Amino acid sequence: MQLCIKRVTCLAFLTGVLAVVTMASGQMKVNNCCTEVSSVPITAPIIGYRIQRKQLPCVRAVVFETTEGEVCSHWKQDWVFDKVKELEKARRANKTTPAPTTSST
Repeated sequence: MQLCIKRVTCLAFLTGVLAVVTMASGQMKVNNCCTEVSSVPITAPIIGYRIQRKQLPCVRAVVFETTEGEVCSHWKQDWVFDKVKELEKARRANKTTPAPTTSST
């Protein structure tokens, strides 16, 4: 009888630990995406961007990487579209610019 109680106690403990680990990993996924967006233009220098698709609890957004961190912006804002075009144009220009050559004369 005591062996049965110890097994049940052990099983309950392991189930509790598993539940906590599962909930913790689920929260990490939520924290790694935008659940809200801003329509306010960004004033910090923008380093890059990525597109986030809607997959609940995440919302559709353009995530700008700034010198101060990431900012979730509403994808339908005109300024967001303009900034993405500007960043893409700069990226393409950097790709096609030949590397400077050095002469040894």
